[in-house]
Amino acid sequence: MKRTDLVLSLGQRLLLLLCFFLICYILTMVCSYILGVALAGRAATALRISALLQDILAFMVPAVGTAVLVSRRPAELLCITTPPRLTLILLVVAILFVSIPAQETIIYWNYNISLPESMAGLEQTFRTLENMAADTLKTMMTDTSIGALILNILIVGIAAGVAEELLFRGCFQRLLVTGGVNVHLAIWLVAICFSAMHMQIFGFVPRMLLGAYFGYLLLWSGSVWVPVTAHVLNNTMFVVTAWHQVRQGGLDAVSQEPTLWGFLPTTRSLLLTATTLYLIYSTAKSHIGQTKD
Repeated sequence: MKRTDLVLSLGQRLLLLLCFFLICYILTMVCSYILGVALAGRAATALRISALLQDILAFMVPAVGTAVLVSRRPAELLCITTPPRLTLILLVVAILFVSIPAQETIIYWNYNISLPESMAGLEQTFRTLENMAADTLKTMMTDTSIGALILNILIVGIAAGVAEELLFRGCFQRLLVTGGVNVHLAIWLVAICFSAMHMQIFGFVPRMLLGAYFGYLLLWSGSVWVPVTAHVLNNTMFVVTAWHQVRQGGLDAVSQEPTLWGFLPTTRSLLLTATTLYLIYSTAKSHIGQTKD
């Protein structure tokens, strides 16, 4: 995309996106409060509707609205015009499974970080926020029927994955890159913001790395649908795992405690993850080269 296809300066575009997001986020909070009052006694239903509202109003609307206002070719800015290759999708599925031990090790390390004694009060506040997020998930998982599972996959798995990728990678990252910011710096800045938005310090690092992974998927493939697929699969696996745990052992079976894998499976996972990442990179680059030819 040429810079002449964009209007406003980079700073103005980012400010527009921020204003869009803040206004839509406030509207989402107001609607969620009203829903909570109107659906008193039906907490799971209220949470599902609120989550869907957030996906559409707080994430999709700012992304699409900003793209339309700052670009003559908004679809190309968001990278939604390029369909993903089947080979890339299969590799994204593969890396989801081979990376589990490595991911769990990073999650375990971050989850068990202890702040200095002078920050004990702040640590307790952060732990409380983590517990509140877990309680919200448990509320949505109280119904263990197949219908409830499908609803949770549609909302938490698919809608959230699509909406967050449109906002962070399709819009935010692309605004930075098309504005002249170094692509690697843009990817990591967006990944940091993506993780910070979840307000969970004891899951900050793994979520930041996940965000960077999504960012590189967009860079290599040129299609936002590749990171969308990775994000949807990641969220869906989480939902299905939690649903299965609740179905087998009740709500208390859903534990925040990550599993620490042994040295050998973790090392093997790291090697397989690195190999699969290289295959994704080389496959995406060869496809782009063929397209140009």
